[in-house]
This record gives sequence, structure tokens and C-alpha cells, in this order.
Amino acid sequence: MINNTGESEILEINSYVNSICENLEVAENINMLECLFKSLKQNISFVLFMWFLGCTVIGNIFVYFGILYKGFSLGYTISAIIATLGSKSGTLFVFAALLIQNIIFLPAIFVLAESGIKLYIRISQNLINVKQELLRHTMIMLLVLILVVISSVVEVYLSTNLLIFLKNFV
Repeated sequence: MINNTGESEILEINSYVNSICENLEVAENINMLECLFKSLKQNISFVLFMWFLGCTVIGNIFVYFGILYKGFSLGYTISAIIATLGSKSGTLFVFAALLIQNIIFLPAIFVLAESGIKLYIRISQNLINVKQELLRHTMIMLLVLILVVISSVVEVYLSTNLLIFLKNFV
């Protein structure tokens, strides 16, 4: 997809990635708490949205689109960074900035999506007690929220500090 991007879009991507790298130079001014709240808000909103979609019969098909959105966004971001910074620097940057927290976040989202799909299948086959299955789905969502909070903390504190440490190599 990144290979088919127009020249103006590539320049915009390059500008954005380079501005992130330049901001690492003045990284001492980063308000970590503000970044944590922003990350938590974004990730928790996504989890709650996926939980809601999983609870509804009509919205269940959109669970697949939520997973597709996250996968496409992450894949495009990784390919754009590597295309901009080169394979060595790009891989270091991607590892430090994206992969560490997504090792926690993505499996948690997959578990939530699977729970919603399983809920839909059981309801449509009339095999279950709906209240009990909604409670199970909600409990899974709460466990996923815990993992998402951990992922946000890793993103803000570990990934940011790792990027600051690796800024000379990127």
C-alpha cells in the first residue's frame, strides 16, 4: 500500500516521521501524565466500543471491521516508518515505538473480539442463558481493560524512554 502512495503523501509521511524524530531531541519536555491519559482514553474507548459491538447482534459484524482497522493502521504505520527511515533505523524505531505495547494490546483486543463473536453465535443458536453470557463477555472486557491499561503504561513510559535512549541510532 505504501508503495502505491503518491509523492505528496510520501512527503507528508516523511515530514511527520521526521518531526517525531526531531521531537525526540527535546524529549525532556514531554508531559508523561498527559500522554498516559490520552493513551488511556483512546485505548479504553476502543475497548468499550468493541465490547458494545460484541454485545449487539447487528454490531457483531463490525467487530471484524474494528480488528481490520487496527491491523491496517498498524501495518501501514510500520511500513511508512520503515520506508521513511530505512530498514535499520526504521526497524529500531518501530520496535521501540509500536511493537512493545502492541504485543499486549493486540492479543487483548483479539480475545475481546472472539468473546463477542462467540456470544453472537451462542445467542443465534439459542444455546445459552443470555444474562450469563453477557456477564462472561463483560468479565472478559474487564480483563482486557486491565491489559489495555498495562499496554498504555508501557506505551507512555517504556516506549518513550526507549525511543529517547535510541534517538542517536534512529
